[in-house]
Amino acid sequence: SCIKFLSQCPCPHCLIRKDKIRELGTKADRRRRESHQRQDSDSLQGKIRMVCDWLYVKGRNITSIFVK
Repeated sequence: SCIKFLSQCPCPHCLIRKDKIRELGTKADRRRRESHQRQDSDSLQGKIRMVCDWLYVKGRNITSIFVK
């Protein structure tokens, strides 16, 4: 997405932080991915829908207090 460059994780499907990209493909990376899998839940999906509504429907700024 066009706003992903502002986040700490380059991918919406994993929890790998940008400062760990250089470790991709290593044994440490595999262990980290196995132990820190993203858990999808109704609560998380609700938060995502709420923030999307703020950004795309109400026109809030990505740096606004609402989004943070």
